[in-house]
Amino acid sequence: MTKSKVFLLILLSFIGGIFWHSFITSAPQLRGGSFIFGIFVLIWNCYKWRQGKIKVAGLVLAFCILSFGGGLWRASSAFDNRDNSALRNFDGKEKMIFIGKVAAEPDIRIDFSQYALDITESTTPELKNNGRILIKTGLYPKYNYGDTLKISGKVETPENFSDFNYQNYLAKDGIFLISRYPEINLLNKSKNREFHGLLLTVKNSFINQINNILPEPQSSFLAALLVGARRSLPANLVESFKKTGTSHIVAISGYNISIIGIMIFNILSFLLLPRRSIFWFTGMVIFLFVIIAGAEASVVRAAIMGTLLLVSKREGRFYNVANAIILAGAVMLFFNPFLLRYDAGFQLSFLATLGLFYLSPYFEILFIKLPNIFSFRSNLAATLSAQLATLPVIIFSFGQFSALSVPANILILPAIPPTMLFGFLAATVSFISIKLGIFLGMIAWFLLSYQIWVVKFLSLLS
Repeated sequence: MTKSKVFLLILLSFIGGIFWHSFITSAPQLRGGSFIFGIFVLIWNCYKWRQGKIKVAGLVLAFCILSFGGGLWRASSAFDNRDNSALRNFDGKEKMIFIGKVAAEPDIRIDFSQYALDITESTTPELKNNGRILIKTGLYPKYNYGDTLKISGKVETPENFSDFNYQNYLAKDGIFLISRYPEINLLNKSKNREFHGLLLTVKNSFINQINNILPEPQSSFLAALLVGARRSLPANLVESFKKTGTSHIVAISGYNISIIGIMIFNILSFLLLPRRSIFWFTGMVIFLFVIIAGAEASVVRAAIMGTLLLVSKREGRFYNVANAIILAGAVMLFFNPFLLRYDAGFQLSFLATLGLFYLSPYFEILFIKLPNIFSFRSNLAATLSAQLATLPVIIFSFGQFSALSVPANILILPAIPPTMLFGFLAATVSFISIKLGIFLGMIAWFLLSYQIWVVKFLSLLS
């Protein structure tokens, strides 16, 4: 057994431990027993080693058991901290006053806004420096990342939906309480001097420029593609995406980043450009995507997965890159075990990357007789690979799967890279010349209109 395979088994055992506790909730006896049993197996194999009867499989088994126990321990510690939090079952019966700082990008919906606040001062001891509170309020006035707000109102524990555990979804971000439509006073307006604040300023500027050069719904669609601002998409278009299984296109995950990266790689390879130059160009595209999307944690995770896939295309080292993908996922889960069950973006990123890596070569062989004009065969293989790998998550998380998703993705995905390219150029140039931005935006408008037409037409057949 090679070192690469041993390392992979140990990583998968750790992820398996987190998976077990996330869905089944392991008892303390199982967690302790796995460590004791793993140590026993390790000692037994060390004893055999001294007798000259060592077997590599026994040592690998011992380390896999210990790694599985480590995954159980890490997941249980995170879930226990959540369950034992002073805010977990806290309900404010009376009106409360507290001061907090907007700690994440504001979530602007069609008819309301949401802000995640880190509490810095409070008349209630349980609230001070103890997790985050989600503030739900109207669209105006608007507040920005880093603003300091004074809140007066009641707080409550989030309520779960019949088919969605909203409490755990918020808990993965350290949010345990909600305050609905409280009285808000702005104490200190952020000057966006922090790095993340500057990135969000860039993101908002891009959205404004997109709105200046394109009409709706093309502007909202392009904003969702470039910076992940999917909240402004019209409800009927969102429903069409769901019916045709193309919602991932406007979701920040490794799914769309990987697909886009592979398609750019394939198209440039078709043009016979040097592989090294293609790799660095595609990597720069992914880097720019991260910057203009505000470098949110979900975007960075997706970019890591997409970049690792590009490395595999460049190096062709199967096991090394596969281990790197699994290692990246294990490290992310070590810092936040909630991602495995409660973050669909992480699930799509992880599975789509693995699907593109493991399944795409087989589809390439299956479709060997198809023409590869403009990388049609390669893009079809990539689309089907990602679709098949993420199918369980799509059905489990969204409760539906459309038989039209394959043709819809085949028709739409090839247009995504040029759409993002011309959309990005148009928005950038519009900072200098709005007329030139509008001219370049016409190309993006045509591509966006084509994709919207495909989605809406196929949704009628769904």
